[in-house]
Amino acid sequence: MYLWMAVFTALLFIALSPGVLLSLPPGGSKMTVVVVHALVFAIVYGVTHKMVMTYMYPQGFGDYKMY
Repeated sequence: MYLWMAVFTALLFIALSPGVLLSLPPGGSKMTVVVVHALVFAIVYGVTHKMVMTYMYPQGFGDYKMY
């Protein structure tokens, strides 16, 4: 139903995977790197989600249901 949002989320996940666009923190353990990248993904997704939904689906998305 919301194909472009799924594509956006997948591309964002790939882009923010460790070693693709950024590597935080340098020299950290694998678990620390994974946790930091998960937090970065959550923050970026949370900030951009509504903007992308509004741009891709200008007719409105406030009443969509998640099944």
